[in-house]
Amino acid sequence: KIDSFNSLYMLVKMSHHVWTAQNVDPASFLSTTLGNVLVTVKRNFDKCISNQIRQMEEVKISKKSKVGILPFVAEFEEFAGLAESIFKNAERRGDLDKAYTKLIRGVFVNFIFFSALILVEK
Repeated sequence: KIDSFNSLYMLVKMSHHVWTAQNVDPASFLSTTLGNVLVTVKRNFDKCISNQIRQMEEVKISKKSKVGILPFVAEFEEFAGLAESIFKNAERRGDLDKAYTKLIRGVFVNFIFFSALILVEK
């Protein structure tokens, strides 16, 4: 809850540990426990992505600023930079690609919403 981006790092690390443990002994207690932890970490990762989209929807734009970069666009750039550095050589790259699809859709939908809102105000 303190750092929502921590779930990105944990997803990569736990995936690696699960993969390593399953190569040694797939039926071991360690392998099963790490697999269960990985499921929880994946849920936290999904919540992180959902929270990012919700924050895009809840952003408040000052009526005084008519020109500028929308805050959620800059936040997406920060997220993407961090995610790319964490997932550089990860086995779970597919999860990040799916998250990008959701996030980019959220950026465009909210961009269109705020553009329409500005046009209506004029």
